[in-house]
Amino acid sequence: MDREIDVLSYLPPVLREFKENQEIAKVENPQIERLWQATEQAMNDQFIETSTEYGVSRRERMLHIFPAGTDTLETRKFRLLTRYNEQAPYTRRVLRNLMNSLCGEDGHTLSIDVAQKVISVRVELTVRGMFDAVVDMLERITPVNMVIDVQLRYNQYSKLSKYTHAQLSQYTHDQLRNEVI
Repeated sequence: MDREIDVLSYLPPVLREFKENQEIAKVENPQIERLWQATEQAMNDQFIETSTEYGVSRRERMLHIFPAGTDTLETRKFRLLTRYNEQAPYTRRVLRNLMNSLCGEDGHTLSIDVAQKVISVRVELTVRGMFDAVVDMLERITPVNMVIDVQLRYNQYSKLSKYTHAQLSQYTHDQLRNEVI
């Protein structure tokens, strides 16, 4: 939010006419605008969703998270959310709610086979950049005697059936299977 600061407008009309007050206002306006922007950035950095690059990197340092050079700000925020949301020990409901909050209700499938001690997670293709964050989170909160099977959920025929052959012919088979359409 850009705010136009005009110190002169806060003065009574009789004092606005003095050249000295006008010059003081010209000097103070940019300083107050910078102060306002810094305050707004500090407020935004209080929450992960609205954090700036500075706020995200500060939280990463506190949690000893080392981002890859190719990570986007969105991926880094997602990784922070996973770290703050994880709870151990967990129940099925907590794990399901955690995955729902991270990937959305339709963004994943989750199955737990207690007899075989396997947790299977299929993450929707739209969350591809956040795949590693999901794996790291599951490795931290899952009991050691459970096997974690995390894979991408590729595009299915039902998702592609609404497109015509002409529209799909612009893509290779690999792109249709592995890319977000």
